[in-house]
Amino acid sequence: MKKLKLFLPLLTLAVLFSVSLFKEDNNIHAQDIPELHMLVLQGDVFLPASSNKTSSLDGFLLEAKIDGTLLGSVRIGENITGRYSGLEVGPNADLEGKQISFHIGGQVAFEKEIFGPLTVAGAYCRGCTWSLPISRSLNLHFDSVPLPTPTPQPAKVEPSFLTGTLIFGSILSAPDGMNKIYAYIDDLEVGSGTVSGSDFSITIDPGVATYEGKNVVFKIGDSISKTKYTFVGDDFQTDFKLFFPEFVPTPTPTSVPVPPTATPIPPTLEPTRTPTAVPEPTPTYTPTATPTAIAMSTSDLIIEEDSSGGCNSRGGGAASLSLIVLSAAPLYLLNRRKRKN
Repeated sequence: MKKLKLFLPLLTLAVLFSVSLFKEDNNIHAQDIPELHMLVLQGDVFLPASSNKTSSLDGFLLEAKIDGTLLGSVRIGENITGRYSGLEVGPNADLEGKQISFHIGGQVAFEKEIFGPLTVAGAYCRGCTWSLPISRSLNLHFDSVPLPTPTPQPAKVEPSFLTGTLIFGSILSAPDGMNKIYAYIDDLEVGSGTVSGSDFSITIDPGVATYEGKNVVFKIGDSISKTKYTFVGDDFQTDFKLFFPEFVPTPTPTSVPVPPTATPIPPTLEPTRTPTAVPEPTPTYTPTATPTAIAMSTSDLIIEEDSSGGCNSRGGGAASLSLIVLSAAPLYLLNRRKRKN
């Protein structure tokens, strides 16, 4: 029982401490959510002479202002002709609850809008939640197309006159043949004059006062002066000294004769020869000669008899004679043909 009495106070303290931590944690998370007090507006643009939205104001810059402070701007017709969209107004905590006016050049729209959340009745709701930008549609009517803002013309300035001496390197004279001097401001020619030996005179006349206080450099031939003059309108100086770097003449390039280009001779084209057909000789058939039978007699044959009086034959008799005759027949025929030829 005593242990339970000691445990209950400790449990109560733990619960209270947990509740306290939970509340602090909620407060921390609530503070981490950023709030962006802005309005995002869109709508059509009208002129009194037209009941439909007009494209006459396309390209003009629409500005949202409160008490002359610019809070946002957008181009009309940038996405859809005759309409503006994505006009972000704010944030500006000091101007919340005030009315926004809309301007195009010198023209002001008839409509105005409250900068902040609204009640059901359309009035400014002070203290209402405004953690995210509020999107609204608002058509704007203008009296007329604004006239273009005239561009202010810069004031004119009187020319200045300088005269004095010049030096090229260590020579107190301009190079031979150089008798003109020119003045430049930012690569713009603003004056010209004459050179005679070591003397020069020049008039500098940029025409407008925007060039006052700018540096003027001088040029003779291809040489640019090291000395600079700060332009002042209606200035007159008679002992101004100009220094130029040493003059180095540009070498005259020597022309190298170019050998004449040989004219190519077109090749002589031979005519295409057409082959002539040669008739082939007609083969002549030579008949084969028919051999003629030759009559032979026993007187044409020379038969040598044996010294013994018998035939030159082992067998003797008519058979041996026939064999001799058959063997000698080809020789005889050959001999006869040679004789005829």
